[in-house]
Amino acid sequence: MTCSITTLYAEELKAAMHGRFAWLGAAAILLAIGGLATVGTQDVWLDGYGIIAYGLVPLSFIPIAAAMIASPRANRFVESIFTAPVKRRDWFVAKILVLFTFAGAYYLALVPMMFVYLWHVAPSLLLQEFLIWTPGLLIVSIAVGTLIGVLFIGRSLAAPIGTAMGVLLSYAGLIPLQELLVAQGNGATRSGHLMLFSPAVLLKNALGFTLVAANIPATTTLTWISLLVVVMGAFTLAAWVFLRAQGVETWEATRSQRWIIVLAILALTALPPMLADTNYDKPAPRANSAPAIRALFSRSGASVALVSPGGAMPERCCGTILNRDEWWPLSTDENTRRDMLLLLPADAKSVRDIHVSIAGENGLMIWTLRPTALLEQHSYTNEMAPVTDASHHVTSGWIARIPVLLRPTKPWDIGGDRYPLSITATYDVAGEAAPRVFSARAAVNAQVGPALTEMALAACILPLLCLMAALLRWRRTR
Repeated sequence: MTCSITTLYAEELKAAMHGRFAWLGAAAILLAIGGLATVGTQDVWLDGYGIIAYGLVPLSFIPIAAAMIASPRANRFVESIFTAPVKRRDWFVAKILVLFTFAGAYYLALVPMMFVYLWHVAPSLLLQEFLIWTPGLLIVSIAVGTLIGVLFIGRSLAAPIGTAMGVLLSYAGLIPLQELLVAQGNGATRSGHLMLFSPAVLLKNALGFTLVAANIPATTTLTWISLLVVVMGAFTLAAWVFLRAQGVETWEATRSQRWIIVLAILALTALPPMLADTNYDKPAPRANSAPAIRALFSRSGASVALVSPGGAMPERCCGTILNRDEWWPLSTDENTRRDMLLLLPADAKSVRDIHVSIAGENGLMIWTLRPTALLEQHSYTNEMAPVTDASHHVTSGWIARIPVLLRPTKPWDIGGDRYPLSITATYDVAGEAAPRVFSARAAVNAQVGPALTEMALAACILPLLCLMAALLRWRRTR
């Protein structure tokens, strides 16, 4: 039997990649996931790319598995399996092993980009959880996809693929909904229980991590049991249906067998929402070493701006993320020269004797390049002007320009590293006895300079190999 399964597995694997455009399609998929997703999620790489590559794409194996299992029925190849001197069980196992081979190949395709990430950034808890989450999702997806592919025995693949896509969208869509409900404290409500219909949510809860929410379940025993029931139940039901309830051309199930199939599917669907843990009382562990930026909101106003040396104050001023609108963020472990502008809340009076202190936090190093700041008069034309002590906007005031040298260090992600800083300044205003104090908190956005390029190049390694294989296949079959 082992030899038979091994032979069938080898033949099915070769047949799966026998099509002229199979390697070309694999190259296009890997290139889109690797290269384009890497560049498109450069703000926060691990969150953006990780959710796509480690979470959503593994769920796409649901329609892939459904199509591969249903296609022999559609092209009538399975009829030869039922009549040839080959055990149906062996062929079914070999077909599932081919799916696991594809899943393993996809998991290996993520390794080059992961190595680039680890070269620049220390391992984070979120990446470690992703590395476990992904194979779990692949196993669940193959189990559910196999069951869907077995249940449809028509001459068209539209029904199994359409059903699998609907299940895929449901599983993927429930992930952000569950995060939202837990963040709002509604994870244990009826709606919160319904979110556990998705095995992706079950596995995330069982592993004990979140993407946005601040809490995770305090216990996970029932969640693991629910997940194992879904996986083992889907595989067992699919094998039983294929081997016992279906014939050469159509269903041969008795009435009791049909009821068993219906009740089993309902049980696999309803058990996780009813059984899995929903006691979201445990604080979620920190996903990485990113600092907690206190009193900062990316779209709130500030009286600080960061411009190129000698540059004018930006028209859209001023957010707490000082370089948010720049095309390229600051590069980590590199010195970058900028001018920091302080919008002093003082009308057009004489301002003198200004002393500024700027301190970077969490690895941001800042040096001021002049002992005193340069004072410039500025007329404001919008409501973004600073507010005086009398609670009215300044129309014509003073700006302090401080040349600084910035060097972000110790990044915790490829991109989207936001380093907080604090600014304190004292200055004298004509006609006032006591000096005024200016204080503000802000942050700068930084990224690992060469990492995105290296990540994109690493993502192209396997697609190029697939393209070479496609070219060789085309040369042999043209």
